[in-house]
Amino acid sequence: PAGVAETTAAALQSVRAFWERQPVAARTVPPEPGTPEFFDRYDLLREENESQEFSASLHEFGDTASTRVLDVGCGNGYVVERFSRAEASSVGIDVTRRAVEITRARLRVRKRAGDLLQSDAERLPFADASFDHVCSMGVLHHVPVPERAIAEIHRVLRPGGRLILMMYHRNSWIYRVAMPLRRLLSPRHRGKSLERLVNEVDGDANPLGRVYSRGELTALLSGFVALEFSVGQLGPGDVPVFGRFLPRALLRWAGRRVGWFLYVKGRRSGLAQGVRP
Repeated sequence: PAGVAETTAAALQSVRAFWERQPVAARTVPPEPGTPEFFDRYDLLREENESQEFSASLHEFGDTASTRVLDVGCGNGYVVERFSRAEASSVGIDVTRRAVEITRARLRVRKRAGDLLQSDAERLPFADASFDHVCSMGVLHHVPVPERAIAEIHRVLRPGGRLILMMYHRNSWIYRVAMPLRRLLSPRHRGKSLERLVNEVDGDANPLGRVYSRGELTALLSGFVALEFSVGQLGPGDVPVFGRFLPRALLRWAGRRVGWFLYVKGRRSGLAQGVRP
């Protein structure tokens, strides 16, 4: 219906405007985005939470040589660069012009190759069955109609192709415990809904964020088979008051059970599923 389409278009424009103003990690990494110093600092911070070994296992870089790989929501290009290092044909799309420019700068600085496009995840500009792997890390929970984005990923993956996602975790310590505590104890958060606090993980003006349980993701990914779930990411700042006193080993152990990141891997089934654009 026209009204729904207009609302969705307005939501997409709001999401795009926010991320144009605030590229991934621009708030937390001091050097100017797009500079060599920015990429060096960002990579170190990311790899404190997701080690190079973890990332290699998650993304299966060792199995992607000579394959065609798409990163939906390339951000500042970390994953696009890693696939390029693994000798994959690496493609990245992002809803913002700024992210594409920053990722292009990363590839230039690191002397890597990749194709980059500004594009909406709900309308991927690629032919059916044109990729062997598609990944999207921390992106689709910001998309106005995630069902449509998932259907598009299903469409551009070849049958049997690999899907790799990260979404925010509903049954995490952060969502179930830390956020409710902040609503009670923090004047800045008092009176805000959990939905609003999820949005604000990525900045106070962020218009859209979601959380997912394993069951909700299983339903969303009905066109995929052999789903594998894992959980990660719990840092000292995620445990109010006491987090800085807890051993890192304990936080890593807890993160694998109630962490903020819910990872899922699967393979495309042979038949199209879901909502088509």
